[in-house]
Amino acid sequence: MLSNSETDHKHSIMLVEDNIDVANVLAGHFTLAKFNVYKAKNAQECLEQLKDLNYKVDVIFVNGTIAADRGPMLIVNIRKSSLEIKIFALAENENNKTRVLSYGADEFAIKPISATTIVEKISMLLMKRPAEAQTV
Repeated sequence: MLSNSETDHKHSIMLVEDNIDVANVLAGHFTLAKFNVYKAKNAQECLEQLKDLNYKVDVIFVNGTIAADRGPMLIVNIRKSSLEIKIFALAENENNKTRVLSYGADEFAIKPISATTIVEKISMLLMKRPAEAQTV
């Protein structure tokens, strides 16, 4: 749900995070950065919400556990429906990083990472032109 009018926000993000506390901390940081924030606890919930939103989300953040276990299929399914949505995956380690990028994630970070740094990295990702976003 939107907490403020859409005109107050410059971007929208779907947080796919199974830890409610982490999701709430990230949501707070992104709200302060003027993002519309949507939250999903798992890959299936994310896909259902994206469909309800007609895939009108700028970026999807996928946490490390979901990125490692169910993220590849989530990323593939998002890519089947939209090439415009940016996907930022939080990887548990270097092996997971390579995997999420090969499935179509645009950017990644490896844990541990602060919420502030995640907001900064995602903001930078959204400023990249399409050709720049393809570099690995």
